[in-house]
Formats: sequence, C-alpha cells, structure tokens
Amino acid sequence: MVGSYNSDILHCTVRWVFVISLVGAGISLGAQQRFAAKGIAGFTASQIDGDQSAGYHKVGLQAGLGVEAALKEKQSASLELLFSQRGARNQPQIPPAFSVTLDYIEIPVQWHYSDWLMEGEGRSPDWYRVRFNTGLSYSYLLEIRDKYENTSFPAAFPYFTRNTVAFVVGATFYATEHFGFTFRYNRPLHFLYRPGEGRPLRNSLYEHYLAFQVNYKL
Repeated sequence: MVGSYNSDILHCTVRWVFVISLVGAGISLGAQQRFAAKGIAGFTASQIDGDQSAGYHKVGLQAGLGVEAALKEKQSASLELLFSQRGARNQPQIPPAFSVTLDYIEIPVQWHYSDWLMEGEGRSPDWYRVRFNTGLSYSYLLEIRDKYENTSFPAAFPYFTRNTVAFVVGATFYATEHFGFTFRYNRPLHFLYRPGEGRPLRNSLYEHYLAFQVNYKL
C-alpha cells in the first residue's frame, strides 16, 4: 500500500545521487566547458482533474540536483534527480475541505536551447541569459498523505498509478552566469487513477502541475 517508502526505489535514488555527485566532482576537476552540475530548489503548484475543485491550489516543495552536457552551440541536454510534492486541495474558502499530498522521486531528461548571448568579462566565458527546455520526466510515487480524511480519496489510494511519465516544457532566465529562475509545465501522459470494477471512485483522476525553481549552476 502507498504510504511507506519502497526500499528498492530508495536504493536506486541513492545510486542516482552518487552518480550525479561523481559527475559534479569531475566538473570541479576541469570539465567546465562540457559539463555543468546544478542545485535546484523551488515549489510546485498542482491540480488533479476529477477532484472537487479547479485550479492549481496545492503547493508543495521541489528540490534536487542536476547535470547538464553541452551538445553544440546553443544546445544542451540535462538529467535531474528531484524530490517533488504534488497533489490537490480545495479552492480556499470554498468547502468541502480536502488536501492530498503526493510525494515523488522525479527524474527529468530534457533538451535545452539557449539565446540572448552575454559576453563574459575578463577570463569569464560567454553565457546565455535565456534558455528554453522540453523533455520527459519519470516519477515514482513514494507516499500519499491526506490531511482531512473526510473525502472518498483515501479509498482510491491503493489504485493510484505509482509510475508516471510526463511531458515537460519550460524556460529559464539567468540573472547571472550561474543563478537562474525556471518555470516548467508538467503534464503526464496517462491518468493517476482510472475507475473500474471494484474500484471506489467512478471518475478518473488526472494530475498536472507547474514548477517554479531557483537553480545555481556550477
């Protein structure tokens, strides 16, 4: 049942952290022109279609690490490992009150296109102020928490999709060579829950969310 951490997934997560840390260490040893590591922190605003409220009212945390590789001029690819909270809640001040939090391990793989060239000063390299991105993101559902337990949601929890693949699109604005602000829209390719024989909810549930991040690139 969802609600306790899966040991195999945690072991896989530790391995990913180790791999990204090794790549980051390699970067510090002199591969700055080809690879770059980054730290990511921010929040999500999410919604589940099929609940009892519309709008991105559920706010959660998002944080992790990433590695980016230059492909050719203006283009690059990245791999990230994130802890990401999503879910649903009622529209503020409008009953019935509900708040469901979904904790995920998320692994986005993206392609980036950069523009707005900024010339580096002194020995600093040139850099781009704006970056557009698109790609796919895999998520594994670690835990579900229901704040109020006064709706029909809990009965459907065991039937929630544990593995999710989503389409990602977004953009980053770099205030400096290293410090950037990112916006992303994430839309899964399948449902979080589908009704069926013996299942408690009659309507499908479909999640999607916005991500607002601050990232620091080494």
